[in-house]
Amino acid sequence: MGCQTGVSGTADAGGVILGESRPLLNDSVVHLIRGHAETGPATVAIEHAGGGWTYRELWQRVLEIAAALGESGVEPGDRVVLWANRTPDTIAAAVAIMALRAAYVPIDPKHPAERVKAILAQAKPAAVVADGPVPGALDLADVPKLVRPPERDLPRVDDIAYAVFTSGSTGTPKGVLIEHGSLVNYVGWCGSLTGRDGTGSPLFASLGFDLAFTSLWVPLAQGDRVVVASGMWDSATLFGRPEPYSFLKLTPSHARFLEQLASPPDYRALTRLLMFGGEALDPGLLTALGDRLRGVRLVNHYGPTETTIGCCAYEFAADRVPALPTVPIGSPAWNTVAHVVDDQLRPAREGELVIAGRPVAAGYLGLTSDRFLDTPELGGRAYRTGDIVEMVGPRTLRYLGRRDDQLKISGHRIELGELRHHVLGVPGVAGVAFEVVHGMIDEVEAFVVPADPSADGLALARAVRTALRGVLPEAVVPDEVHVVPRLVLTGNGKCDVRATRSLALG
Repeated sequence: MGCQTGVSGTADAGGVILGESRPLLNDSVVHLIRGHAETGPATVAIEHAGGGWTYRELWQRVLEIAAALGESGVEPGDRVVLWANRTPDTIAAAVAIMALRAAYVPIDPKHPAERVKAILAQAKPAAVVADGPVPGALDLADVPKLVRPPERDLPRVDDIAYAVFTSGSTGTPKGVLIEHGSLVNYVGWCGSLTGRDGTGSPLFASLGFDLAFTSLWVPLAQGDRVVVASGMWDSATLFGRPEPYSFLKLTPSHARFLEQLASPPDYRALTRLLMFGGEALDPGLLTALGDRLRGVRLVNHYGPTETTIGCCAYEFAADRVPALPTVPIGSPAWNTVAHVVDDQLRPAREGELVIAGRPVAAGYLGLTSDRFLDTPELGGRAYRTGDIVEMVGPRTLRYLGRRDDQLKISGHRIELGELRHHVLGVPGVAGVAFEVVHGMIDEVEAFVVPADPSADGLALARAVRTALRGVLPEAVVPDEVHVVPRLVLTGNGKCDVRATRSLALG
């Protein structure tokens, strides 16, 4: 078995594991970045295709953007939508918004218009910021350079740092509110796993989702560098460096995508630590990577958005992968308690994972949810993850699956309720079921029942995909839409996907 890092404490027979109790590194990531600008001003903070910014230059730009936003009326407690292109100015803007004690709300520029509209309606932002021309937004290119921009009162531990929107079972995205104390707790704990050696981490995932936040905030909190890549296809940035990165974070789907390249990456030359997150990790993937992992430290990282990017980790070696169907998710982060409970919230060896402590979000923007708890028995504020886990050692958890119908596709979280909501809204659709097909890249399949049995199946399938592309990220739009006369159900009322698929093929 592998070993866990960054944790201590005990676990009892009833399924409680305590993370290590540690003081926060500071009140916020903003404090840490300002500190690096003072103690290591010439250190590279952001590396990009056009050159690099030092911590002094980053902090100067943060203050300039904060001054412009302050003059536009942004105040503590406000929310500011950030058009989240991967650029140095966008990163500086996120820090500037937080420096004003406001919360940044990232929106992926590739989001469909309906999703953007839904987020804007819920966020009710005091301002919108973009690195480029976007209607109604402050263009960062127009923010003037200042000789001496004013310093700011920096955030407090319980201020909201950001609100990131995830899938909602009603078809409406939910904004998860993360406090500065939770974010700074995460970067301290995760930084203890990754270490710091000056080569930083590549930033290639969408800043509209918190999957990318590890590669953004952990290096900057440590005084290391963020290396901005154009995307997963930016091989020059990802693979063309003279020395390995400090760490690289991928979803298993990302890793399978890279395996399709003519020359798959040799991780020994690419990174000192390879971190997997966002999806269950299949040991078979690690076997396929073979000797290209030899000597690379490996970490399996787990955590819903509601527990601040990540709340559990498992460190292991490529030649010591546990003989289990999935790699364990390990033990909890600093200042975190992991509870394994049954349906009555009683301790169990196998059951739902409930996370309590510092990582837990402040809730959903404008919504209440029975997933958030506040009970002394669980240690105060807690979150019911909906994930089923088992204890496979005194301090080790393994993910078994969902207690509901929520999925992760290529790192994007989606609830089947949201997919179902949108598909059933397409004229001519009477019923639908879904399946995730695991392969080199995970895909969603949809099985649609037409309201009119004589309907043109090909036209209906096209209509479904067109409708979903208008409201959902492309990664979670079903790759295959099969029109079937009916859904075949099992004895417990669930769709028998194999039998239903046979109707489509027949």
